[in-house]
Parts: sequence; structure tokens; C-alpha cells
Amino acid sequence: MSNNPEHPLKIGIKYCGGCRPDYDRKALVSHIIEQLGPDVEFVSPDSSDISMVLAVYGCQTACADLDPFKHLRVWGITDEKQAADFIEYIRAIKGR
Repeated sequence: MSNNPEHPLKIGIKYCGGCRPDYDRKALVSHIIEQLGPDVEFVSPDSSDISMVLAVYGCQTACADLDPFKHLRVWGITDEKQAADFIEYIRAIKGR
């Protein structure tokens, strides 16, 4: 995974099906994007050259199919605490 602070890190976002969301997943992703700013480019998980996948689950069941991403680092979040941990992780690898 590239940790060059001069280039944005490309991360694919994979949402679960949303059958039983315990929180507003899109609002949480908007918060993550706002917090990370230009250090990260969030794209479709099908995009080329992604460094990792952020799996956004609506509940603790965490049932999104991640088989297509076996070759990538996948970070799953099911709540605000895990989102905060993800933000700190990305800031650390980007050196910010």
C-alpha cells in the first residue's frame, strides 16, 4: 500500500445491502471523507489501482460479499467507533 503523502490513497467503498442498518451509513462515509480530505480518493470498489477496500456494514452481521477483494486489504466498519479507528489508521499511513 502506497504511503506517499503527496498522492491520494485510492480506497474502494463497498456497502452492504442495507437490510437492517443501525445508523446512517452514507452520513458516516461523508464524515470519513470530510476528515481525510485530499489524502484519500474514495472510488467504486471495481476501480483499478485501489490500495484497499472500506466495507461499510449497516449492522454487526457484516454480511457484504467481499470475495472479489481477497487480494486487497479490507477494513470493515459497523459503527462510529470503527470509523474513527479507520480515520486514525489512514492518517498514520499517510503521515498526517
